[in-house]
Amino acid sequence: MKTFPSTKQERKRYILIKIEGFEAEKEIVQKLVIQAGLQFLGELGMARAGLQVVEDTWEPKNNTVIVRVGHKFVDDAKAAFALVKEFEGKKIQMHSLKVSGEINKLK
Repeated sequence: MKTFPSTKQERKRYILIKIEGFEAEKEIVQKLVIQAGLQFLGELGMARAGLQVVEDTWEPKNNTVIVRVGHKFVDDAKAAFALVKEFEGKKIQMHSLKVSGEINKLK
């Protein structure tokens, strides 16, 4: 099977997100990010944006996580996170702190 040349591959951006309002586990944070994307972008938008949580980036002491998204959908993803006000009956806020093209710059 042939692979795409690097010029045809979609460019990725990484968003550092801080969650305020409750302390959670990694699985709950993944649910929260996916639910936020589905509410704002819908299923087709989520597929096009490629929105997903990067493995092993959840830091419980800071309540931060890194999310990967396509470069054309950064503003849409940030808007989706900003619109989250409640999760499982608890009031929360999600802030995008920083956007980068490399994960190492966000860690």
